[in-house]
Amino acid sequence: MAVLLVAGTAAALTSGGSTGPEPAAAAPATSEAFAVTPPSGWTVAPAGAPGLDVFGVPFTRLAEVPPFVAGHCPADATPRGVAAAALVAVPAGTTVGQAAEAFARGAAESAYAGSAPQVAVGPAGPRPGGAGPEGPEGSWVEATVRTDGTTAGAAGCRATDGSVGVLAVPRTQAQDGSTGVAMLVVAADTAGGPGDAVPQQDLTDLAESAVAPAR
Repeated sequence: MAVLLVAGTAAALTSGGSTGPEPAAAAPATSEAFAVTPPSGWTVAPAGAPGLDVFGVPFTRLAEVPPFVAGHCPADATPRGVAAAALVAVPAGTTVGQAAEAFARGAAESAYAGSAPQVAVGPAGPRPGGAGPEGPEGSWVEATVRTDGTTAGAAGCRATDGSVGVLAVPRTQAQDGSTGVAMLVVAADTAGGPGDAVPQQDLTDLAESAVAPAR
């Protein structure tokens, strides 16, 4: 896989959970790459939330499922689910689908870093629901993650299973053959750890809601 050069904003990924009341549906969340509508149970990420580097790209957080609270777990528990977006320059000779597959693996490894993540990446396919409201169909990739269930050395404080989805939509074509791509990454805990898991459907719901931000 060629090195993927990146420009623009992006988002943080991690795992965690919540035992409190389920939050109401959130207002739309916007970045330079995408605007998304968080599903029920998700909240708009706070301004200035720390990002996550994937191949050196600082992804900016858009929405999250709040972390769980457990007495024996570290105080800085990570969210149960995170949606993030970035603008990426995919070099000539690398397809949008290949870029999405690479970022799915990189995002999964970053999201579950420190818990011995084992990642399996599926093939690129069409965008969930077909072409989105903004027009282009784009590519969709899903990855699964298995972990050792630890965070900061504390057992039982991180999900044992997670899912990562990546939506990549081409926006521009440069003279050098590279493609400007808007990329949405969603990572969510699907099993293990305190609190409730995140429904798998939330990943595709976020991808279906993604539109180009208003200018």
